[in-house]
Amino acid sequence: MKSIAVVGAGIVGICSAYFLKKSGFKVTLIDREDPGTMTSFGHACSFADYANVPVNYPGLIWDVPKMLLKKDGPLAVDFFYILKNIPWALSFLKNCKKEKVDEIASSLTNLLKHSQISYDEIFKEVNVQEYISHEENLYLFDTKKSLENYEYANVIRKNNRVNVRNLNKEEVKELEPNIADVYYAGQLFIGSRHTTNPLAISTKIFEKFLELGGVYIKQNVTNLIQKENSIELSLGNKKINFDKIIVSAGAWSNKIAHMIGDKFPLDTERGYHILFETNEKLINRPVAWSESGFYLIQIHDGIRAAGTVEIAGLNKSPNSKRISMIERQSRKVLPQLGNVKSTWMGRRPTLPDSLPIIGKSKNNNNIIYAFGHQHIGWTLGAVTGKIIDSLSQDHIPNIDISAYSPSRF
Repeated sequence: MKSIAVVGAGIVGICSAYFLKKSGFKVTLIDREDPGTMTSFGHACSFADYANVPVNYPGLIWDVPKMLLKKDGPLAVDFFYILKNIPWALSFLKNCKKEKVDEIASSLTNLLKHSQISYDEIFKEVNVQEYISHEENLYLFDTKKSLENYEYANVIRKNNRVNVRNLNKEEVKELEPNIADVYYAGQLFIGSRHTTNPLAISTKIFEKFLELGGVYIKQNVTNLIQKENSIELSLGNKKINFDKIIVSAGAWSNKIAHMIGDKFPLDTERGYHILFETNEKLINRPVAWSESGFYLIQIHDGIRAAGTVEIAGLNKSPNSKRISMIERQSRKVLPQLGNVKSTWMGRRPTLPDSLPIIGKSKNNNNIIYAFGHQHIGWTLGAVTGKIIDSLSQDHIPNIDISAYSPSRF
């Protein structure tokens, strides 16, 4: 029985560890934090199998100045950080050409169309139905202009057979009567679903992994040494040998890749959420607000407002202006919101072409990468885990993963 270490216990690592254990491997999941408590905890709660439109899009370079000047816009940028990372920014902009965006969208669709069935395979054994709602996700446009500007996304989704239903103002009101009269129109993502408690789902899958005989070590990986027939991981004062290593450490994955000579243009998009108190049911589904780039979701312990994008790296402190903006705009959309219970910031692992890295290291066939899922790591957790299981068995996955190859950089 081959031994495998999965480094990183977010949803991608948890699902990978689960499928690997089901296949008979001796699996150790490793993270310095508790499973599911980092980026996989604080997102917008959607199984967003419709999210095939990349952050890169044609004309973005001309829209960025307007976004930055907009006080309540979806994007914030630390210019000093960008100046230190100009090659990444230029690579990102190169991927905004129309032909490249179409290629990226097709590759994302290829993964997303398998996302729900892969989770359902887990959910046959791990009962999480109490944490899942099938009320479809709603996207609101604040003005006619913002709806017209979104046409590029509509074309991409139509070309990739993603089912979207356009709604007029009256139809939106019928679905969500408590939303304030601040929107122009909406869209409904047909067949989408969401969770009311992402940490509970991560925990239940993790507990099943342990029940199957998996091992969890709460430690930071401080070194990795390649040996002739194994890989040695240093965990504090302890050194353990494994046959294979899965690197699924999100925005921190490059630190481990560097240990074996791999280097990727991995950066992070910082996202925020606010949790509001509420004693009543105010919304039925995730409601996205186009003006500011976040979702409102009623979850088990309140209403979460989650989203936006901030380019500022891994280490900068949370931006209080982003938190204030989300609160202000949330109350504009849903005035009945109660007091703020808590705030949070997370780091989405992001590559300049908006595609994840899934595949074997070019420097070591026994090191497999699974990171860089950007805004849709929660959605792609299970399907990525299935692919990692196939690669670990030296099988060809039943999904074409060439677009996500580590060798593309």
